[in-house]
Amino acid sequence: MAEYESIHGTRVRYLTSDPTLTDSSTEGQVWYNSTTGTNRALVQIKAWSSGGNMAIARRESGAAGTQTASVVFGGGLAPSGTPDSNATEEYNGFSYSTGGTLNAAREGMGAAGTQTAALGFGGATYPSPGQRNVTEGYNGSTWTSLNNLNANRSYVQGFGTQTAALAVGGAPDSPVNLQTESWDGTNWTNLPAPSNVPVGMLTGASAGTQTAGVTFGGANVNDSPPGAQATTLDWNGSTWTAGNNMNTARRRLGGAGTSTAALGFGGYLPSPYSAATEEYDGNTWTTSSASLPTATAHMHGSGSMYAALSSGGRTSTDITGATYEYNSNILSPTTGVWAASTNLPGTRGNGSVSQSGTTSAAYYAGGSNPGAPYAPDTPTIEYNGSSWTAGGALSTGRISAGSGGTLTAGLTWGGFQGPGTGDNTNTTEEYNGTSWTGGGNLPTPQRECYGDGTQTDSIFGGSFGAPNVTALKYDGSSWTAISNLPSGRFGAAGAGNSSAFVLAGGAPNKTTLEWNGSSWGAGGDVPTSPLFAMAAGGTQDSALFYGGEGGGVGLLSSTFFYNGTAMESRSNMTQSQSTDNSGDAGSCLAMGGGSPAISVEEWDESAAGTATASTLTTS
Repeated sequence: MAEYESIHGTRVRYLTSDPTLTDSSTEGQVWYNSTTGTNRALVQIKAWSSGGNMAIARRESGAAGTQTASVVFGGGLAPSGTPDSNATEEYNGFSYSTGGTLNAAREGMGAAGTQTAALGFGGATYPSPGQRNVTEGYNGSTWTSLNNLNANRSYVQGFGTQTAALAVGGAPDSPVNLQTESWDGTNWTNLPAPSNVPVGMLTGASAGTQTAGVTFGGANVNDSPPGAQATTLDWNGSTWTAGNNMNTARRRLGGAGTSTAALGFGGYLPSPYSAATEEYDGNTWTTSSASLPTATAHMHGSGSMYAALSSGGRTSTDITGATYEYNSNILSPTTGVWAASTNLPGTRGNGSVSQSGTTSAAYYAGGSNPGAPYAPDTPTIEYNGSSWTAGGALSTGRISAGSGGTLTAGLTWGGFQGPGTGDNTNTTEEYNGTSWTGGGNLPTPQRECYGDGTQTDSIFGGSFGAPNVTALKYDGSSWTAISNLPSGRFGAAGAGNSSAFVLAGGAPNKTTLEWNGSSWGAGGDVPTSPLFAMAAGGTQDSALFYGGEGGGVGLLSSTFFYNGTAMESRSNMTQSQSTDNSGDAGSCLAMGGGSPAISVEEWDESAAGTATASTLTTS
């Protein structure tokens, strides 16, 4: 049998510890770790994952920037015949926000630059088809009309920066689609004949800079009818040369990266739509082990070969606003971490907490000893970041109440008083950092009424017992009914306020709901079994949900981040628990959970970093 050295020309390295793995260039390394007595090899993990959806579903948009700071602009809309969009959306790695509008709505533009310094040029205007030579620049808030291209071009390839870009190919027919134009930040210049592209290309993808770029795929506009091609053309700043073809011919695909590290994904074959992804090293295309979650074409790409973004496009059924993130690196991003903090001075659970507080200014009021769950307490304890001290006592002992606010402006409402006491209560109390005083009562006694907010602006939905559809908001003096939940639940968790709130989990289902100040709508669900008694903190588009109980599996340690669209898994808690929250999605305390129920854990999102994605070990 052949040995490793005879196959690869090198010997397996003999090391006392694993090498420092810094980037993808170490992929495929093989070594023997004498300390552990194992052979080890590094394998690069490649994967597409879903990001937050665009507010406007569109195809053939322009896009620029990175995976965590991109801008998407223009594009075609559904149904057929609808005027093109002039809308701009900015992506922060989790969700989109609205940017400034284009001066000229169009689709099929070339694009270059970054989120705060983008360039969009050419394109076509529908429903009255026509090529455009318009150029616009974006400064992160406003689009400005700049000098036009020398020729009308639609479905043009483009790459570079806002002040040094290239426009390649596009419609109409030759010679326009063979001409290369260069942008210097002020004017477009037709480059001399040696710079002409050898193939009339449109609806392809591209990557790189004005002096080192690549364009690939697309269709030859001079073919009748135009068909998908696998052509690759490399640009060195003055001439185009033919590179090795892609493995899969396609048009209307997405692209990202540089001339020597490019990514091509999706596209139209012309039938069916493709989910295939390929990586280019400046010489050869390699099919990635990862495919788009949904076969898509007509999208626009941004980012790098190692961290790319696919925005919108069209599937076999409809125009989409879906966003997909591609990661290909031996170093995968890690989320924040949970770490043990100072325990509560005594066992207690299901208390009222400063849900909008901080990790250094929090309170825990009421609750009960899990060994005596029907004996609600009244004491309040306050946390300064390192130790707990006694605060003012509640007027009414209660467990499983709703709560919100901060250490010096707290709020608690409803809750269970124990057998023989009238069971649930409708009382509301407000905390000033020293003592509790009465606030406006709930319309009816409630418990398990999870919500969030401040002392003057809180909201809750759902309650204990038969799943309840009740939803109320508090204005600092009284509770007012708002639109009922679409379906009843109890034991849910929520984050936000009365104008923007997210409610997740609860029994009997795990669906997520969003409140916009006037109505409830569907959000991204928790990706596991039905959960109840989770803790939650943050805002509607940046919330942390954690702990709780799962149907038939007992206490959980799961943590999820909600980005306003979807739930993303985060690092688990150090122990499974049903707990209470103080803080937001970036920094919070989990209090009164675990076994015994004295545990306090602190979440720190800023501890995020990178970790080796995958190392295979063979003894």
